[in-house]
Amino acid sequence: MLFGTYNIHYGVGADGAYDTARIADAVAEADIVCLQETVRGWPQNGYADQTAEISQRLNRYFRFHGPMEADASTIDAGGRIANRRRSFGNAIVSRWPILWSRGVMLPKTRMTDRFDLQRGYIEAVVAVPSGPLCIYCTHLSHIGAAQRLPQVAALMAAVGNAATTGATWDATGPETFMVQEAALPVPGSAIVAGDFNFTPKHPEYPLVGAALADAWHAAGNTEEDVDSFPREGRIDHVFVTSDLAPKVKRAWIDYASKGSDHWPVFVEFDL
Repeated sequence: MLFGTYNIHYGVGADGAYDTARIADAVAEADIVCLQETVRGWPQNGYADQTAEISQRLNRYFRFHGPMEADASTIDAGGRIANRRRSFGNAIVSRWPILWSRGVMLPKTRMTDRFDLQRGYIEAVVAVPSGPLCIYCTHLSHIGAAQRLPQVAALMAAVGNAATTGATWDATGPETFMVQEAALPVPGSAIVAGDFNFTPKHPEYPLVGAALADAWHAAGNTEEDVDSFPREGRIDHVFVTSDLAPKVKRAWIDYASKGSDHWPVFVEFDL
């Protein structure tokens, strides 16, 4: 299985050009990819649903969650409202069905002197042929450790408590309710990926490393001359539960991709 994570910078590349097609093409070989900074309903790009566009081009399933959300409605000359919402967030795009998912807000402290925005993550279970697999797709604050540390704690608590929390429904609904099928189990195997905005040198990293393995290191890679965001180091990560670490075959960064201000990170698993 080929897995990827890619901060797509709302479709604007290193060359300043807007092109979601080349984003899709950059991750076309991946079976599952986590996307960050994907947007929906913004007037700057014609109210595009970028995740839908990318998924349609790749013929994939998808789940989008926009933690940052606001009005984008318009009113025509006759006073008729076109209700629209604009959002900025994360997405999971998958070759296989996404059996269930939830979008979750991460902790946020109001900033009065610097720009920040609401962050979140998607928790999902994907029907991978080798067995269901938990995927967490996230994007943490760029401000600093003070904002990120509570976010890391919340994310790690969600991963650690997944079996107790369960899926998005429990047991089987009564005959009068729409959900008739039994709740799906929450598998113990999980991949936690995204733009964490911290490198292995930051204090947040060992908090994740205490519970999860870094797929980059599991593949035998080092930190020498590595960037996933120019001049910032390796801030885009793929972490895995201990059972998946021995199944990592290789991991790499596609420095040839120019569709974003980040580069996509790929991990190949032997599942």
